[in-house]
Amino acid sequence: MNLGTLIACATCGYALTEHHDGDRVVYRHPVSETDRHRPVSVPADLVGDVYDRCHICSAARPVWVYRTAELEAHGIGGSREVIQTYNTRWHVCLRCAHHIEADNPDALTAASAAVMGWQPTDPRHALLAMVHRAIIYAREGRTLLTTTTWPPATIQLGMVPKIRDRLTGLLRGPAELPAPLRAPTTRNALAENLDRAPLYWIDQEFTDLINEVTPDQPPAPVTERLTPTPSGLVAWPRPLGHGRQVAAASWTPQPGGWHVLCYRSIGGGVPEDLMPSLRHDIGWLIPIHSEHLTTGTVVDGTHPLGPLITTWLLMNQQMAEAATATVPKPVRRAYQRQQRPAPDVRVVRIKPPAARPSVEAAAADVDRSRTRPEYRYWVSGHERNQAYGPGRRLRKKISIEPFLKGPEDKPIKLSTTVRVLGTRQPPGAEDRE
Repeated sequence: MNLGTLIACATCGYALTEHHDGDRVVYRHPVSETDRHRPVSVPADLVGDVYDRCHICSAARPVWVYRTAELEAHGIGGSREVIQTYNTRWHVCLRCAHHIEADNPDALTAASAAVMGWQPTDPRHALLAMVHRAIIYAREGRTLLTTTTWPPATIQLGMVPKIRDRLTGLLRGPAELPAPLRAPTTRNALAENLDRAPLYWIDQEFTDLINEVTPDQPPAPVTERLTPTPSGLVAWPRPLGHGRQVAAASWTPQPGGWHVLCYRSIGGGVPEDLMPSLRHDIGWLIPIHSEHLTTGTVVDGTHPLGPLITTWLLMNQQMAEAATATVPKPVRRAYQRQQRPAPDVRVVRIKPPAARPSVEAAAADVDRSRTRPEYRYWVSGHERNQAYGPGRRLRKKISIEPFLKGPEDKPIKLSTTVRVLGTRQPPGAEDRE
């Protein structure tokens, strides 16, 4: 289930709020007046200029959805009485959420009025104060908003254990999550598994390779043979996939398959004074895709899980090595104080090129070398008769997953262009970041 698609009104470009009427999802404008048009809900990607800002201050990206009873405001003055009916969902930024959680309506109104340029003597200031007071004292809870697009945040190797711990804290915490993750049993099961799961950090060169080849990755059935470990959390230094949104992914075994989650990173562009509360309340990752992946499901590079499946395919092909990483000393000490085993962190990087043949061997093999491909390319999955048994006279069919074929020193051939990978960093360079 896609959790990260923002829905906007095609008529006015305003980001819409989501409401559930039984099994039906209804989208509404944040403010509903009698003469306002009906919302025409479409994915925000189809709207040229989307207005997606905090409903209270109108200045920052929203992070939380607060629920209240329906509020109605009456504005008296001018040529006519103005009645505004607000709906029951409020998209709120980090700073306004801080004031709401502190039960501080005066600070909330002051921050919002400052953005609007309204003085305390302005009649609209008093109306704003009443609305904010109603929001604070009539709020019924808040849910993490997963549709806001954030500037990408860099994930470094030494951060991965802390990122995992904040993610499990979010799953176990009081904040409500979108429907697929709402049930406490689901959240607790995911958190318990993540506590024990191996952690993978993909280095930048391998991430570049994944970005290059994912769009053309052929269909691949997902089986236990493909996953590097029964469960895990993988993080890339920079987001990848469609729209470059996927910063991490986790997989948890379930009957008949896995519960797979993809996450976007959060923190880019957030003011420094709000960063501590962001890391405490949310962490680094926000779920944007949730799916029960049944064993044998066929996934290609266009699927939302494409970057993860491509990563597994290349690791399974042994194009990369997963080396145990040195965990920073502060992290090791923190785990010791909590009487927890040190986190299992593995850094995944492209294997060094094989040793080059000698000049004499190369000269002797020059004719054969002319037939070598000039690029690497995907080979689709297929079945093959595998020899086995005494004298290898018996045959059995085995499944071959899609793989990249061709000399390792050649560029990748894509559907329309050929791109050459960059040079590999010196060993251990990531550990010093």
